[in-house]
Amino acid sequence: MAIVSRSRVLSVAIASVLLLATGCSGDSNSNGTGVSGVVKIGLLAPLGGANAEAGRDAQRGADLAASVVNAGADADLASTGIWGAGRAASLSIVTMDTESDRQRAVDATDRLVAEEHVAGMVGAFDAEATLDASQRAERLGTPFVSGDVPLSALTERGLSWFFRSGPDVRSFGGAFLSLLRGAERDGVARRRVAVLYGDRPEGHDLQAMLQELAEETDVELVAQVRYAPSDPDLTDEVGMIRAAAPDMVLFGALPGAGRALGDALGGLGYAPPGIVVYGAAAEAVPLAAVPGLDGRVSRQVGWSSLVAQANPLATEVSTRYQSAYGGPMTEAAAAAYTAVMVLARAIGAAGGLEPERIRSALVATNVPGAETVMPWEGVRFDVTHQNALAATVVEQATGGRFAVVYPRELATAAFSWPATDPGGRPAGAGATTGSGGGAGTGSGRADARSEG
Repeated sequence: MAIVSRSRVLSVAIASVLLLATGCSGDSNSNGTGVSGVVKIGLLAPLGGANAEAGRDAQRGADLAASVVNAGADADLASTGIWGAGRAASLSIVTMDTESDRQRAVDATDRLVAEEHVAGMVGAFDAEATLDASQRAERLGTPFVSGDVPLSALTERGLSWFFRSGPDVRSFGGAFLSLLRGAERDGVARRRVAVLYGDRPEGHDLQAMLQELAEETDVELVAQVRYAPSDPDLTDEVGMIRAAAPDMVLFGALPGAGRALGDALGGLGYAPPGIVVYGAAAEAVPLAAVPGLDGRVSRQVGWSSLVAQANPLATEVSTRYQSAYGGPMTEAAAAAYTAVMVLARAIGAAGGLEPERIRSALVATNVPGAETVMPWEGVRFDVTHQNALAATVVEQATGGRFAVVYPRELATAAFSWPATDPGGRPAGAGATTGSGGGAGTGSGRADARSEG
């Protein structure tokens, strides 16, 4: 009985806030809205290929968002005033499989607009697919909301129709720097950082961000090592990182690279003081399971199931997801859910399906943090259409379980770093010999596959 009561109270509270946000106070028709019938939102997701699992989760998250929208204000969760039971419009998700291929993403964008007549689009998980699909959406004058690709270039192109609800690479960089500084003890600076990044746009973006961070702060970027996608042997790359003796390794993880890095570290008997995984967060799981790496592996995420427990709305949505799909809500699912909700709100605020009105509503979006499932202050787009209120969470693995260690106000455990060896020295101390000292000075590069 108590659970029913809590859900009912939560439903009424959410409905009231969202009705206010869209300027609706009752039935949508009474407000002269032009939104009625089935409204379609297109989802681009990789349902085949290496990223199929994330694509499946994204589809589930988007579908869940539509079901929540269509439930209306009489259900446990409610959405905007035009949607749901007894109102004029219902939401439908039309999913197109990109297979992580950029041309397929472009072709799917054309079909969604020309054949499915979608009111807007979300997706597409892969950096290159999102770049090209959003560029095509720009030419077609169709709103596009991305919740899952932090690539800087997406919001640096000056596009009018593209918006990113999730954090960008600079948000991850700021969190990384804050994590380092917050963990320092006794006034001893440990800011020698190595970056291991994939030869993909998101990898180069990470490397450029760290280079900029090193130039602007006291971070010492001692090694910048690039690896080839799908390379199963990262022994040479790990050797270069070991020679630089970093205090922390920032690992730009591509799908499958976590196991490859773990194998290389194990083969060389090298355990860095700390590794922070950026990108494919799931790659932190096999990496943390490598003998000797317990307590040394963290991951940066835009959404955390642990943080969600402190947010009533996130708890409700996560429970619905678990019930509907038989597994916990993932970051990919939460990102897609949020992107759909942001676009649905804008459609409601626009009061019509004219693309320019929806675009203008996205520009004016201002959603409080309590009304999202994310650990953010909310959703509000800046002049580049980046969500200025998106934030990053860092989780650290100890004993096979991840705990939130950043930001401190959301932490469920203290960040343990630098890890120490049995003699009390920082892990990895004394590992550098010979030419390693040269590789680890200043901001010198240690990159066997350097650009140019």
